[in-house]
Amino acid sequence: MIVFVLRRLAAGVGMLVLLIALSFGLVSMIPGDPAVTMLGDAATPDQIAHVHEQLGLDKPLPVRFWDYLVQVLHGDLGTSYFTGAPITHELLTRLPNTLVILVPGLLLAVVLGTAMGTAAAYLRGRPADRGLTWASSLILAVPEFALGLVLVYVFYQLLHLAPAPLGMVDPTAPIPPVQTGSVTLDALLSGSWPTLGSIFSHAALPILTLGIFFAAYFAKTVRTGLSQSLRSAQVEFARACGLSEFRVYRYAMADIRRSLLTYLVILFGASLSGAAILESVFAWPGIGGWSLDGVLKGDIPVIQGFVLVLGTATLGAYLILDIVTMLMDPRVRSKARTRGKAVKPAAA
Repeated sequence: MIVFVLRRLAAGVGMLVLLIALSFGLVSMIPGDPAVTMLGDAATPDQIAHVHEQLGLDKPLPVRFWDYLVQVLHGDLGTSYFTGAPITHELLTRLPNTLVILVPGLLLAVVLGTAMGTAAAYLRGRPADRGLTWASSLILAVPEFALGLVLVYVFYQLLHLAPAPLGMVDPTAPIPPVQTGSVTLDALLSGSWPTLGSIFSHAALPILTLGIFFAAYFAKTVRTGLSQSLRSAQVEFARACGLSEFRVYRYAMADIRRSLLTYLVILFGASLSGAAILESVFAWPGIGGWSLDGVLKGDIPVIQGFVLVLGTATLGAYLILDIVTMLMDPRVRSKARTRGKAVKPAAA
């Protein structure tokens, strides 16, 4: 197990270095000049050259990459070209806000998707199965931000059950003492329950949007895998032994848990990278809207920091997935052990 984890960590470090190189190279090739964006079209060549010198854009590309690599290894992701704010501080203060809607949204998607997929698998070929499949396809056909707008119209405009989508805290909510810079963490650390209540009331619609949207993906995966598992020989044998249907269902779900966990990690990466438009709809101060604003302005350090953090989070999620898969599946552990052993030729 230790050797397996060390190998995955070594591979992760190599992929992280490659990710740093790719993010720097691709972002550096974005058309446009940040100096012109900052100064305006009326800027003189001397002013543009002065800004290039301040930002380090006058250096050769290999020198800039080396400086950037040294900064990243020291935990410094640079500063924004437009605001002068440290990228690391911006990420640490905005990432908890994104996780507030991302993690509960994925959990809701797992619960709803599992329920829908299970019902469709047990009612395969019946009208209820066709109805659930049609509903999942309809949800997938609607863009995520459009679903959010529909929920805002229904729950805020018509039913008046949700607060206005104008941020994450009511203007009348008490402001917690600043400890980390993140409103969510500051409210949690200071025990400001009214502020936390306001945060979660504003987060209800974004969470519901993510939960419904990704539940459709999860339902299709559960339905396909569970339908095959329920018709397998081991499930038929379990039923022939007189086991209860609940235990049979547990055995069938255990047969597809690897694929479900893998799909959950894929959805995590997709939702983390695609949170920009949804956060813009709800005026949510997370890393998605912040990175989108950086892209529109051509703020290179913001884009590089977002890509690097997103890639690191995805690599970490897949590392955890590999470890969990190895712990719960003896077949994976057996393959990992045989890789480190020399295979002896069979006797003639």
